[in-house]
Amino acid sequence: MGPVTSLDLAVLLLVAFGTLFICRCGSTNKGYNHLPLPPGPKASWLGKVSLPQKYQWRTYARWKEIYGDIIYIYVFGNPILVLNTAKAATDLLEKRGSNYSSRPIRTMVVELIGWDWLFSSMSYGSRWKRHRNLFHTYFRPNDTTVYHPLQVKEAQTLLRNLLHKPEDFRYHCRRVAAAMILNVTYGHQVAEGGDDYVALADRAMSSLATAGIYGTYLVDYLPVLKHVPVWFPFASFKRQAFEWRKFTREMVNKPFNMIKEQMRQGSAAPCLVAHELEKCASGFDFEDEDIIKNVAATSYAAGSDTFVSAVLSFFLVATLYPDIQCQAQQELDSTLAGRLPDFGDKSQLPFIESLCYELLRWNPVTPMGLAHYASDDDEYQGYRIPKGTTILPNVWAILHDPEVYPDPMAFNPRRFVDRKYNASVGINPMPEPAFGFGRRMCPGRWFAFDAMWIVVASILTVYDISKAVDENGQTIEPKVEYTSHLLSHPKPFKCRVAPRSPKARSLIQQTAFLA
Repeated sequence: MGPVTSLDLAVLLLVAFGTLFICRCGSTNKGYNHLPLPPGPKASWLGKVSLPQKYQWRTYARWKEIYGDIIYIYVFGNPILVLNTAKAATDLLEKRGSNYSSRPIRTMVVELIGWDWLFSSMSYGSRWKRHRNLFHTYFRPNDTTVYHPLQVKEAQTLLRNLLHKPEDFRYHCRRVAAAMILNVTYGHQVAEGGDDYVALADRAMSSLATAGIYGTYLVDYLPVLKHVPVWFPFASFKRQAFEWRKFTREMVNKPFNMIKEQMRQGSAAPCLVAHELEKCASGFDFEDEDIIKNVAATSYAAGSDTFVSAVLSFFLVATLYPDIQCQAQQELDSTLAGRLPDFGDKSQLPFIESLCYELLRWNPVTPMGLAHYASDDDEYQGYRIPKGTTILPNVWAILHDPEVYPDPMAFNPRRFVDRKYNASVGINPMPEPAFGFGRRMCPGRWFAFDAMWIVVASILTVYDISKAVDENGQTIEPKVEYTSHLLSHPKPFKCRVAPRSPKARSLIQQTAFLA
């Protein structure tokens, strides 16, 4: 079970006997008890199943050939259902959203590491709805155009940073993501070279990436382990959680306290937090302030990391597929005629849009998705789904189904260009599963996609991306390798980023006068 496999057997038995046999029979709803559980690997008498520790999505996709579209796993009293197809995910998470819109208790991530303010992980209910409604106030799908000038400005800052230090493209991607969302939420202007808030997001998000997939730590299955003293030999998970917790709490408190201090001084810039705090000033309520703080921090977290993976994937595929890069640049050149792109050009650049969709599909940022939760007993395809089952949508498997996305392992933006034809033959739908499902679908997806689009279009307009060479002049072949975390990023690789021409260099330099 990953980081906790060395758990002392005696303690494990004490805990397991107290939870396993109580839950062993699953549902108590007599209406479904006659139905079989879905197929899946069998647990030992102690409740242990040998689950994949890395790249779970690939293993579960292979298990589809053994067990089918849905896979039932029972681990230490915890029922888990993996959904390997778009149909299963749609049938349960969207069509039966009233039963599958909650989240399981995340003991490691929420209680120990301190991500309790992340409303995307909150249980479905009135508290979550208040957070979601506030977020929607600022990120409605038809209102995101208000952020386009900011996104264009920061994309052009990225162009200048790539000109000065192209080898640091990974950091520049992180900086542009943080700069966009910090401006919207806290009115904070990130320096062109970056600042402490970019580094803070990186430190905090690493804990969510590492511990985020449900069941990575045994305490997720056996929450009673959270009471184990930190000095116990096998309590390294708890010591690690407390170390991560410092950054998690700093991420929610530091920028919020900054804007509150600026408001007291009368120097706060217009932003989400300042506007909402002013609205509730007359009838101040600590719960209202807590919701504002949580929504702002969730925006900071989501905007600081999920967008980054897709843009880093762009650098990787541009390096590996020069023909695709060339086709995209030809479209840009014929449309823009020597200027930088703006959002008004979007309808004239269908290949760039298709390229962005393929980035979402090819290696999705959350390949295992975010866990859902069965609030009540249910039946699906003749199988019983017990109340309390954790539902894991295998986003990677869904977006690599060869019957839906022909030749799924290939990076091919052309698959999305002719949408009318795709719809007529039932292939290559838009990769919406990359943003989640049903009522818990990412509410900031329009902002994120717009940010990705303007960054990709801007870079390709003025830069060529190619394979790097080493000190001996030998070409360095980048590998397509991704981290096996909840937030999956391309592993470090090298590439060459250079202006396409003297005119392109001049275009980049001219943006400094517009900043």
